[in-house]
Amino acid sequence: MDMLKLFNRFRNKKKKSDKGSNKKSFSANANRKIIFILVILTFLIVVIFSKLFYLQVLVSDKYTRLALRQITGTEVLNSERGIIYDRNLKELALNVACADAYYNMDPDANPKNDKESLSEYEARYKSDLEADAEKIAAICSVNKEELLEKMKGEKPVKILSDVERSKTLELRDAGIRRLSLEDKMKRSYPYKNLGSHVIGFVNDENIGQYGVESGFDSILSGISGKIFKYRQGGGGRIPLTDQETFAPKEGLFLGLTMDINIQQIAEEAAREAKARFSAEKVSIIVQDTQNSEILAMANIDDYDLNKPREPQTPEQREIWPELTDQQKVEMWFKNWRNFAVNDIYEPGSTFKLVTAASAIEAGTSWPDKTYYCTGAITDIPGVKRIGCTCTIRGAKTMAQALEQSCNISFVQLGRELGRQNMLHFIRAFGFGERTGIELPAEEKGKIPASVEAIGPAELATLSYGHGIACTPLQLINAVSAIANGGELNVPRIGKTLMDADGNVIETFKTQKVRQVISKSTSKTMLGLMERVVLNGTGKRAKVDGYRVGGKTGTANMISENGNGYAQGKYVASFVGVAPINDPKITVLVVVKDPQGLTHGGTVAAPYGSYVIGKTLSYLKVQRTEGINQQKDANLVQVPDVSNLLIQDAGKALVTRGLKFNVTTENSSGTSVVKGQSVEAGAYVKQGTIIDLEVENNMGSDRVMPNLIDKTKEEAISILKDLKVEYNAIGEGIVKSQTPKAGSVLNKDTMVDLEFDSEDKADELIKKSGSKGLVKDAGKDDITD
Repeated sequence: MDMLKLFNRFRNKKKKSDKGSNKKSFSANANRKIIFILVILTFLIVVIFSKLFYLQVLVSDKYTRLALRQITGTEVLNSERGIIYDRNLKELALNVACADAYYNMDPDANPKNDKESLSEYEARYKSDLEADAEKIAAICSVNKEELLEKMKGEKPVKILSDVERSKTLELRDAGIRRLSLEDKMKRSYPYKNLGSHVIGFVNDENIGQYGVESGFDSILSGISGKIFKYRQGGGGRIPLTDQETFAPKEGLFLGLTMDINIQQIAEEAAREAKARFSAEKVSIIVQDTQNSEILAMANIDDYDLNKPREPQTPEQREIWPELTDQQKVEMWFKNWRNFAVNDIYEPGSTFKLVTAASAIEAGTSWPDKTYYCTGAITDIPGVKRIGCTCTIRGAKTMAQALEQSCNISFVQLGRELGRQNMLHFIRAFGFGERTGIELPAEEKGKIPASVEAIGPAELATLSYGHGIACTPLQLINAVSAIANGGELNVPRIGKTLMDADGNVIETFKTQKVRQVISKSTSKTMLGLMERVVLNGTGKRAKVDGYRVGGKTGTANMISENGNGYAQGKYVASFVGVAPINDPKITVLVVVKDPQGLTHGGTVAAPYGSYVIGKTLSYLKVQRTEGINQQKDANLVQVPDVSNLLIQDAGKALVTRGLKFNVTTENSSGTSVVKGQSVEAGAYVKQGTIIDLEVENNMGSDRVMPNLIDKTKEEAISILKDLKVEYNAIGEGIVKSQTPKAGSVLNKDTMVDLEFDSEDKADELIKKSGSKGLVKDAGKDDITD
């Protein structure tokens, strides 16, 4: 028992001891856990506060902007692009209201009825689609099948772009439920191709491409406006919040120096020259001699500014479907390229004006100084021979050498001038640097890099315009400097900036670059230039009533890779100034790769004469010289209408402001003029009645009419009406006829007609109702 009690007592003491020990152990563990948790909490609090400090203090601006960006909506308000005018405020580029058409292909927009089956719904869906496409096609004059090709998918699709305003209104009234129209402004060019390389166009983002649309883009485009508003997650505006609107600043209106009437004259001449000589390209520039404003800049071929990415010529339209996308892009760039500014050529003998002016200014030559032409120069090391295209040999003055365009005399003149002076004046006249005109991608041209780069051969060829390359713009600007008293100016195409109310904001003033030659030298050069037109290679540039001066040129074409010359290819050119006694305009005609005739005197000079005469007349510049028999501005020259069909004769007379009377009551479509009461070439007052003696061609014997320039269809129709047999050779227009006009036809006569498909000039003339802008060039008998 005692042992049992003792054991129990010991066990109870141990339990008490264990309980005390457990209590201490638990307390220690609890304290450790609390401390651990406190450390963790403290760490987390430090991290959180650090993050808050980072977000609220260090990067608060960044996240504030991000938050505002999420809740702030921005709507861009496009500015209206400024209108472009010519110098007489005729609109060349304007904005018109139009719309893009979208068709909602979402099935929910035309849901299935509970009563119809799936097949019935599909049939109705297709029927509605075709009905809508038919309505749209009828209103917009487009192909229904092309519309249906676009009307696919389950989302709204754009089916038409740039729908004009009148058709937009018709579409809205047509009740086409699934059609939506998005109004917008579109750039429009009312003159289409006219002045295309000067004006340029805009892309789909309304950004200027090429021409002044690019050169003045920042001024024309203005500044876009914006609307700022607070929006909800769904995009709607948050209620009770303000929105801030910044109105757009409209683009300024641009007035050009270009005169659309002179531009039409230049393009008319360039188009005919290109067609007549099957040339690769023709460029004609008309510049104000005194202030260097560009009055016209024509490049043919041109392009339609409203459709710049479509084929522009019949040849392009024929091959267009076969071209790859890359080839089409290359053709676009070729069409858009401004030859007058972006391309270079060797000026040839037109550059002799620069050489002559430089020599006179430097005092190394003068008009009466004598030179001797042997026909060739053979004393240049490394050069076998430099020949002379001029056929007149022996002694001649510098003035005569310029008249005759004698290369040998000008080589001697260049040697006297020296390579240092030569390079000095080349640079002084603006060659080798951009002129500064407000048109994109202007070429600098190529000139010798230094005096050391000019050896004996280079000096010789430079004197007559070879071994130097320039843009047409650089050449005409240099010649204007020669003619205006020696001042080289920056050529300008921009004239004024205006606001929408027509108030002039800024007028661009003439910027003088430098004085190149003295007024005395300039006056001497004007006299020399006039002699070229009166007595020399520029004879075909004469203009009745005006004193004209100028210089012709013929140069080898630079090869496409820029190395050497293209075999058998030439550039024919003429640069002229008029009136010589008071220079108003400078005109440059450049014909690239003409076929058949190649000399500037026969190819380019006649068109220079046409442009000068028409332009001076349009500008109402007073005639100072006799005009053959014409002493009165109201007098007109009577054309030769003999052997023409009565309708052709009437047209020729009426277009000159004359009237006519037919001496027979019985005339027909095959009646031919046998005589006229006033002889051809005489001058009479406008409105004068010319009596025409007519053969009505109704008897057994008929008179052969003049069929030259008639199309094949027209000529054959006339011969059928005359009831004569014919033999037609070739395609195109009538080049020759046998028997000749005026011959008597009978039932046994066979008429032979030869057609020319290559000479497009007369075909174009025919279509325009004109008998040609200039006289036939004749033989290529003028060398330059």
